[in-house]
Amino acid sequence: MLVASIKSKLSKSDFLKKLVFGTFWMTFGSLMSRGLFSLASIVLARILTVSEYGEFGMIKSTIDNFLIFASLGIGLTATKYISELKDEDKSEASSMLGASLSLVVALSSIVALIIVLLSGFIATHFLNNQHLQVPLMIGGFTLIFISLNGTQMGALLGFQAYKKNSTANILQGLFLFLGLVIGGYFGGVTGALLGNLIGIFLVSAVLQKLLGDESKNQQVTVSFKNWKKSVKKIYKFAIPASLSTIIVAPTIWFLNTLLVNQPNGYKELGLYSAVIIFSTAIQMFNGAISNVLLPMFLSKSESKTPKKEFFNYFGSWIISIIISIPFILFPEIASAILGKKFDIHQIVPILGMSIITTLIITNRAGVSRDLIIKNKMWLSVFSMGQWAVTNLIIFYFLRQYGAMGFAFSYMISYIINYIIFVPFFIYKKLSPPVIFYSKWNILLWLLLLGLVFINVQLYSLLLIRIIVSVLLVVSILFSIFKLYKECLQKL
Repeated sequence: MLVASIKSKLSKSDFLKKLVFGTFWMTFGSLMSRGLFSLASIVLARILTVSEYGEFGMIKSTIDNFLIFASLGIGLTATKYISELKDEDKSEASSMLGASLSLVVALSSIVALIIVLLSGFIATHFLNNQHLQVPLMIGGFTLIFISLNGTQMGALLGFQAYKKNSTANILQGLFLFLGLVIGGYFGGVTGALLGNLIGIFLVSAVLQKLLGDESKNQQVTVSFKNWKKSVKKIYKFAIPASLSTIIVAPTIWFLNTLLVNQPNGYKELGLYSAVIIFSTAIQMFNGAISNVLLPMFLSKSESKTPKKEFFNYFGSWIISIIISIPFILFPEIASAILGKKFDIHQIVPILGMSIITTLIITNRAGVSRDLIIKNKMWLSVFSMGQWAVTNLIIFYFLRQYGAMGFAFSYMISYIINYIIFVPFFIYKKLSPPVIFYSKWNILLWLLLLGLVFINVQLYSLLLIRIIVSVLLVVSILFSIFKLYKECLQKL
């Protein structure tokens, strides 16, 4: 009966069918990709020393910093315009596809050259480690293919080719796992980055084949007709879309440099980087759902209902809560996975704070989509600007506390950002009031904070924290149900 009921609902609702199958493929692909990458990160954390893992994290942060300038939001722009144009104007969609791919290759090549030329200066004067010059150069070349991958995947999302995107994600996870593990085992930090470069290159080749097949199926080609006009249109959206990320990446990089220049700095960064592997894995589901919902809500033919809106605003958050609960209740899981070189008493509070940060990010996912859909990305710039300034100020005064201060500054800056900007977006009528002002939403946050606090503060009292946690978890599930009922009336 249940299976028949599900099949009946799927056959009657095109939105539900796209959501279920799209989310399945995107989640499956992301699960395999992020899962393999997380597994590679864990294996790498066990292969390398804690300081070496910190060096690897610092190189990754540096490359991510430059990645923003190399990709400049072109992948998200490709998703937006191909979603809007693929059915109504195939000629313009073809021009946007050609302009997006050519532009990202040109930009990323220039940025990669800059990294190579400045690698020695960056390693010596910013990273306080001249031995990182060669790894930085390798990372610079990797940047070209990472940027291209983002645009290729963005275009596939615009076509709503979720199965092809999933295939690419799975292969990406496999190639990166092999590259990082084999490279790290034989060549340490430099070997891991070289393996990463080879893996990313192979993914680019596969993605181009998949994109070529899908664009042919949808009668859209890679065209350079009206190239200048298409580029202007790309930058009209891409510049504000990328500015918020341009703020975030340098902020993270500067925070990392503050940390690694402290005593045992690379060891502290290695600890933090290892613990947040679990938070990153939780965010995978948020990313998968967002990648399905965004092109669907961008499509002008898609109708909206209260149930769709509820899933848009709260779906990924609720899923993230459910996935987070085992790690909150039993941080021993994270400790066992990472190994004995990481102190459980340091892991517990860092894990708790990073999970709270992740839940804030996933709660805001629907609001972030509102800004994209309504072309209000400039407001995201101000939001991330406040986050960056707050984070830098807090960590500057807490930098002597190492990874613990790092996790605390991230959490507090996101809490402040959530309290300030979500009400502001509601005031500007970009998002509905119920997503913030609902008493059930507020109660949920209090229960989640209480759950984390209890399990951190009473970590050594296993029986007591389990009893209290069970009561809190039941209350959380009940509050989710009540929030759903309220949203159906007000959305």
